[in-house]
Amino acid sequence: MVTQATRPGLADRLTLRPASREDRLVALILVGLAIPWLVYTRMYFYLQPRHLTFDGGIFMWAFNKPDPTCGLTRTFAWMWRGDLLHAAAVYPIGPAVVLGTVLAVCWALAVLFFWRTFKLWLTRRDWRVLIVILVVTLALNWASKLIWLGM
Repeated sequence: MVTQATRPGLADRLTLRPASREDRLVALILVGLAIPWLVYTRMYFYLQPRHLTFDGGIFMWAFNKPDPTCGLTRTFAWMWRGDLLHAAAVYPIGPAVVLGTVLAVCWALAVLFFWRTFKLWLTRRDWRVLIVILVVTLALNWASKLIWLGM
């Protein structure tokens, strides 16, 4: 009788363990970057009419094309207002990025307060698939923006 090797399930690959020094450092850096970003995007509609926002970027200056993340700030701002339709219209994958950012900040705060973390063990194949999905999604999102803007 031949048995087929089975891949471990999610429960086998996801563990709760004490946070290492590196985990706490990553969490601290994430909180240090994401919290100011969330505050900035929360205040965006107040700051923008007063010309206190950063518009444009090196990519637009160098190539006269919007960069792949063009519109992400406004997506965060619309999501703060609870307007999913405007947020998705500005940057189609933006609401997923906002959700991922909020979840990442929650994880980081939990690591810093409880000194425990979840560890998800991914195989090399899992990482490749995840990276390909992310790159293709970003490329399609950017292509749709270039087509929509007629660039």
